[in-house]
Amino acid sequence: MSYGSAMGARAVQQLRETAIELQLAPIRSSVHIPVATLWAHYQDGDVEAGLAELEAPAKALMDDLLWWTAALKRARGHAT
Repeated sequence: MSYGSAMGARAVQQLRETAIELQLAPIRSSVHIPVATLWAHYQDGDVEAGLAELEAPAKALMDDLLWWTAALKRARGHAT
């Protein structure tokens, strides 16, 4: 999770490279919350449309996370 537009995304990218060196499995999918949605939230505006746009990327991220969880569990010999 990061804050900011391009610079937040770049910071996450750098951390992904560090995670790989630590033998962690970074997830490719991500959820980028538009500034307009954040601004609407802070102004007590309508955020429903902005949140609806996040459903598909959030699902992709969760699918990736669950896939990696199962794969790493099997790879590490903890399969049930």
